[in-house]
Amino acid sequence: MKYIFSGILLVWAAFAYANDGAYYASGNQLIPIVEKDIRVQKEVLHIKKVKNELIEVSVYYEFYNPGNAKEITVGFEAFSPEGDVDGTPVNGQHPYIRNFKVIMNNAPLKFTTALVADTLYNQNGKIKTIDWKTFSGNKGGNSVDFFYVYHFKANFKKGLNIVKHTYQYDASGSVDFDYDFDYVLTAANRWANRQIDDFTLILDMGSFESFHIAKAFFDKATDWQIKGAGKAKDEQGRARNYEQGAVASFYIRQGTITFQKKNFQPRGELFVYSWRYLPGSDHFDYNNNSLPFSIYQQATIPEPSPSTPVNRKILRNLPFARRGYVFKDKALQDYFTYMTDWYMPEAGYKAEIEKLEEVERKWVNKWKE
Repeated sequence: MKYIFSGILLVWAAFAYANDGAYYASGNQLIPIVEKDIRVQKEVLHIKKVKNELIEVSVYYEFYNPGNAKEITVGFEAFSPEGDVDGTPVNGQHPYIRNFKVIMNNAPLKFTTALVADTLYNQNGKIKTIDWKTFSGNKGGNSVDFFYVYHFKANFKKGLNIVKHTYQYDASGSVDFDYDFDYVLTAANRWANRQIDDFTLILDMGSFESFHIAKAFFDKATDWQIKGAGKAKDEQGRARNYEQGAVASFYIRQGTITFQKKNFQPRGELFVYSWRYLPGSDHFDYNNNSLPFSIYQQATIPEPSPSTPVNRKILRNLPFARRGYVFKDKALQDYFTYMTDWYMPEAGYKAEIEKLEEVERKWVNKWKE
């Protein structure tokens, strides 16, 4: 099992890691080691989930340097893995971050990875790295006593500078979540203007996904724009770790969601999660059990209770309900309307088994009477 935790800049309570989870990696902003002049004029942050295995991050920055050209050290901070996972570095690199690339003004930049012992690694603008041979802390296993700073020299010309930053890290899950991940937004406050003048965040979780976002840097679900087919609502949920708080819940049939803000001064971090489907009983019964929106979760749905034929009929029609089919059968329509959070009626949708995913076609055939 896996857990994603957030970046160096946060002062959050840590998970009590056991065999049900592990911290692998998380996303983070590029930060200046020492800087007072250059500001973030624009940022477009795109985060994509690939299946439930990988998080792909792509960031487009426009930095503005009001003064003469200069070289500064820019870094990317990443905590080491912890919990039910091996935290040993791989060739000196973070074992669960890959394809780390930075392109500045159309030129790729070479970076160095430093292993640092604490947040005081900045020594007069230089990175103080640990001496691996003499380091007496934990170097591997479930918990290590260091973290990583990816750093590089960036030559900022006078005026506009464009930086493109991409990388991937392992997605995570646990006994509670099918996946969850973090991205540190407040690191942007280290640049000169202490804000992002023009900020866009795009989340692509895939099709037929239900997920939740803690309201750490926005106020309501309508602050996000759904581009595609889906719906959102405000409610209470797990706002951070095991704490309850305000969250926005999203049910996306297809497409992405986008958050945009001018003069964005992030007051909190991005935390996204999707609950694992837990049926709560050994048999599915339409009076007591809901059904998952995600296709990959249907494998955990228990056998239908033989108490009434409608249980089997509901399971057979689940793929069509995902797409918004309006049922003529009142029992089916009432079930999906009142017993699921994700049902979105689509009057023009026609139920055609040939257009379903292969796993869904097998599902429909499985529950034929």
